[in-house]
Amino acid sequence: MSIGPVDRVLHNRGGVSKATRERILKAIEELNYQPNILASRLKSSKQYSLAILVPRATDAIPFWHEHAVGVDQAEKEIRQFDVSTKLFFFDQNSEASFRESVDEIIADNIDGVFMVPVFYTDAIRLLHACRKRQIPCLLFDTNLPDLDDLSFIGQNAFDSGFLAGELLFQCLPADASILVVNIVREHDNHLQFSKREEGFRAFFQQHQPQVLLHKFESRQGMNPDVEKALLAELTQSPSIHSIFATNGIQYVAQLFEKQGIRTYKLLGYDIIPDTVEYLQKEYIQFLISQQPKTQVYEGIKLLYQHIILKQNLERNYFLPIDIVMKSNLKYYVK
Repeated sequence: MSIGPVDRVLHNRGGVSKATRERILKAIEELNYQPNILASRLKSSKQYSLAILVPRATDAIPFWHEHAVGVDQAEKEIRQFDVSTKLFFFDQNSEASFRESVDEIIADNIDGVFMVPVFYTDAIRLLHACRKRQIPCLLFDTNLPDLDDLSFIGQNAFDSGFLAGELLFQCLPADASILVVNIVREHDNHLQFSKREEGFRAFFQQHQPQVLLHKFESRQGMNPDVEKALLAELTQSPSIHSIFATNGIQYVAQLFEKQGIRTYKLLGYDIIPDTVEYLQKEYIQFLISQQPKTQVYEGIKLLYQHIILKQNLERNYFLPIDIVMKSNLKYYVK
């Protein structure tokens, strides 16, 4: 077979019959062919730039710090191929801040977008701009399941909630119940939290329908009034043994420390300073890690492979769901 058809298949340029294309792809698979990236990049002087749209880490919301670490780690590997990243930060609680960063990306000369779509309207506006310019876009941390043609890398929120239900049930005495807690602010990631709760409830509906699930929610974060209401809920429902927090487990642990309460099993999300502290103090028993650094590191590499190596992006790249306890915490924190 001549070089021409092989080259067209490798670079997805068309002009090859279906039968010939299948023969070439079969040979590529059997030979475990890997393209010579350095050689292909030497033939091109183009510089590629990836826009990373992510909330800025703050003392109040430290979760996003590890994402920036993942960006640095990935860029060290791809910069030798003339691919760079540009970070566009925004305030997680400010739609105007998000809109401003979206405007900057649209006005910039970028070749790919990797973003957390916190605010739906402007996220869609950016996606439309990317499609118009035929620029690939990959979502992370937060999925938009109603858009079937988008790719996402991160945790399957439903499955993580289902696993949380199975785990807490193993700790649950007979006739005990569980409190589902959601402590958020108005612009927090409600879709992700709802999916976690949906998965949690699905486990009990499918396997343990006799277990009573209570619900407590605050959309004002945690404050003295919310603390009183939560304590009242626990007092009124003495059968509660465990607490599953779709978000804000650290606030429950802080309240329990102030009140000297150690009678509940707590399960929540994310390895951040406050949750680590209360896991070590044994106010929290289980944490589910979203592997933020890995999300970003692997996501940037996927975009790079798509742009440079012409590898197709799949619909979803779900990461393993890690359960962190005090006994294995040392493997997740420095």
